[in-house]
Amino acid sequence: LPVTVISSTALVESAASSCALTGEKEKINATKASLIVKVCVRVFTTYPPKLNLNNNHRTKSNCNLQNFSLNITYFPIKYNVVMRNIFLQILLAVIAVNAYAYEEPTVIMPFSDDPKSFLLIGNSFMYYNNSMHKPLLGIHNSIKNNTINIKARTFYINGSALSWHDVESYVNNPNAGAFKFNSQNKIEPFKDRSYDIAIMQDCSQCPIHPELSSDFHKYVKQHAQTLRNHNIEPVLMMTWAYKSQPSMIEAIAQEYTVAGNENKLLIIPAGLAFSRSMQSHPEIDLYADDKHPSREGTYLAAATIYASIFQASPVGNTYKFGIEKGVREKLQRIAWETYLGYYQKK
Repeated sequence: LPVTVISSTALVESAASSCALTGEKEKINATKASLIVKVCVRVFTTYPPKLNLNNNHRTKSNCNLQNFSLNITYFPIKYNVVMRNIFLQILLAVIAVNAYAYEEPTVIMPFSDDPKSFLLIGNSFMYYNNSMHKPLLGIHNSIKNNTINIKARTFYINGSALSWHDVESYVNNPNAGAFKFNSQNKIEPFKDRSYDIAIMQDCSQCPIHPELSSDFHKYVKQHAQTLRNHNIEPVLMMTWAYKSQPSMIEAIAQEYTVAGNENKLLIIPAGLAFSRSMQSHPEIDLYADDKHPSREGTYLAAATIYASIFQASPVGNTYKFGIEKGVREKLQRIAWETYLGYYQKK
């Protein structure tokens, strides 16, 4: 074939897209049956893309795609319409097979049996819409068969990365969560301040940014060990792509899954749920702006957390969270389908 893919981890994102490779030496254009194709190869530490082409004919590129590197051999050749159509059919088949390519998670369920208490560590992605813990608790605690309500404590810093959080102080500070005000406005001590599971998320670009990706992996490992030292199971929540850059999800999903596999962590595929919903139900706006979740987005992420942690379907759940029933049911199905697909359970 006229294109040779060097890396076995290639992610073929699109053909004949905004990144066009042009053979300047022969000045062949698309209307004269030149080969204009893009093959994007996932590289953990490359951002923005670097060009590594093994052909002297190719000297010009117009590529504005982030988080990918080109690593191909390109041969501009003339060929007839039949050859072109055959090649494009093969290429499209490869693209279909490689859609949302990422490593498979090795941890497919939490290690904790019947967790009751949660610690959420993150930033505005979690605290928008009065905090993600609210629909998580609402979905779980609204089920009649759940005789014991779960509880949650949150530690959010706006705009933060995992490197900003002092997780040791969250679990070892005797004053953190020491009391509450009861319905009579009197101070009441918390009797049990232990946590079963801590759910963490990094900043939206941190896992895929060349200057921050190493910190993402460093602090996932560090915080996971800190939590385990206190008998708390660490879990990661995969964040979502920006509304204006949906292709970000491939790199995000890969980095979160790699971090989970390296540290034996459960990964909650909230970001993949966003992508699935945008494809299946574009009429549901999951975003308050280009990055932060709308109420529907927060609910979808919480439903995905519920499915992943409790290994149970949220479909049919009655907790409203201010969302109309029809929309809620669609989001519940998306969360459950994402859970099944990510963990290869169907």
